[in-house]
Amino acid sequence: MNLRWPESQPVLGGDPVILRGWRSSDAQMVYEDCQDETLQEFTTVPSPYTMADAEEFVTLGPSLWQAHTGANFAITDPADAVIGAISLQNFNEPEASCEVGYWVADFARGQRVARRAVELIVGWGRVDLGLARLILKIRRENTASIAAALAAGATPTGVTVDEEARGVVHNFGIYEI
Repeated sequence: MNLRWPESQPVLGGDPVILRGWRSSDAQMVYEDCQDETLQEFTTVPSPYTMADAEEFVTLGPSLWQAHTGANFAITDPADAVIGAISLQNFNEPEASCEVGYWVADFARGQRVARRAVELIVGWGRVDLGLARLILKIRRENTASIAAALAAGATPTGVTVDEEARGVVHNFGIYEI
């Protein structure tokens, strides 16, 4: 199966959550958002997180899009402030599947941002890209992220995996949507 990549990255959603491509001007907001210890604990962002990390992150999105190896979106509010990130990654074209990864800034948590972003990217991935299966790998202690995934329609597979991050092995639950 060949995925159907549009030539340009779309803008998805509307009020209250918008998914759009990354801009170099987003680096400062990403840097500020990624200073959050909880975000660093439960994601793979570097720790400590530097401005150079943020600049590299926002420039990576367009290159992954052009190579058809990733779809990285900024999650923004209606005023265009970056309140998170969501991506489709680790594509398996023969199975028409990929992983969904996301983070939400501390000040935007508890407002259904992650849930809505997951719903938007999954709907787009199925309809426009032609994906059949989207997988979320979430640390078992990250109850907020698990709740958002379940609210967006993900179901637990019953499978867990252990993976090392920053020298520590963590257990992840696998969810499908």
